[in-house]
Amino acid sequence: MSSSLTLFDKGHRVPLAVMLCCAVSVMGYLYFGFGYSTGYMFERSTLWSNMRQGYRMEQAEWAFGYFVPPVVLILFYVTRERFADITPRPSYLGLVVLALACFVYFGGYKANEKYVGYFAGQLFVAGFALWFLGLEFFKRALWLWILFGLTWPLVFLIEPIASPLQLLMTQLTEVYLKLTGVEVIRSGTSLFSPPTESLAAGERFSLGIAVACSGLRSLFALGMVSLLYGYISLKKGWHRLLLAACAIPFAIFGNLVRMLLLYYGTIWVSKEFAIGSDDHPSAFHMGAGIAVFIVALVCMLVLVEILKRGPKSLGRKRVRSRIVGESAEKREDAAE
Repeated sequence: MSSSLTLFDKGHRVPLAVMLCCAVSVMGYLYFGFGYSTGYMFERSTLWSNMRQGYRMEQAEWAFGYFVPPVVLILFYVTRERFADITPRPSYLGLVVLALACFVYFGGYKANEKYVGYFAGQLFVAGFALWFLGLEFFKRALWLWILFGLTWPLVFLIEPIASPLQLLMTQLTEVYLKLTGVEVIRSGTSLFSPPTESLAAGERFSLGIAVACSGLRSLFALGMVSLLYGYISLKKGWHRLLLAACAIPFAIFGNLVRMLLLYYGTIWVSKEFAIGSDDHPSAFHMGAGIAVFIVALVCMLVLVEILKRGPKSLGRKRVRSRIVGESAEKREDAAE
């Protein structure tokens, strides 16, 4: 039998099935059982209802949480060869973690605090993995466990992050415009053109950086992408951690590009074309939002290439491309 199927062969199907049944039962209780927001109707008294509410908050910054559990399971199956050399050795440390998770969940129940319940759910996953598969297996799957943590909608992070991001994007855009010789006035999180003899203030261009334009949604989503991409592409833990940390500056840089696209679209065409209205953003405005992810993903690709092969690898690729191009030209000349 192939070694890549060690975890799924006949000898381990029973404990694996028991693990899955226990995990589904406990997580099902967390999602659908009583214990949080008590005093309301049954539908609103579940931890799952709190999660759905978090997914739908404001501009749905945490809506990607719906996809995290299936993505983690798919990643685990796709990369199962990484665990082929590990023989599952159940660890009683898992029982300790499960007991701690029960205690944390009970504390959240008494305090009626959903975020404590989220933490308990994360601990339950770790406890089951340790109990049924062992410490060595959990170490190898640690990054998947961290990625699973993005399931829980940590809405309390939105407010303390959104305002600093708005101000930062305003300042960065202002600095760029002034460095390129553009006169601009900043008022709070708004940028507009100064008055002239023929134009009123803000008539030439006006950019208001709202919460949606601060890069908040792209930051959370890119955080998930960086964890996922790092797990697939990188082997060293500190490489993955660096890529995850760089999701923050990459999101900021991508959003700066977005703001500049909106500015130049306003100057070169019109405000209606570039921005539209609050209720009906223009197609260009929506496309500029996609540019955030394109720029950030390109930055991630470059960083991963550097981490895997070193900075010189990028130069070698350019040299190879030039050599291939010259060879193609010589073949064309010879054919003529």
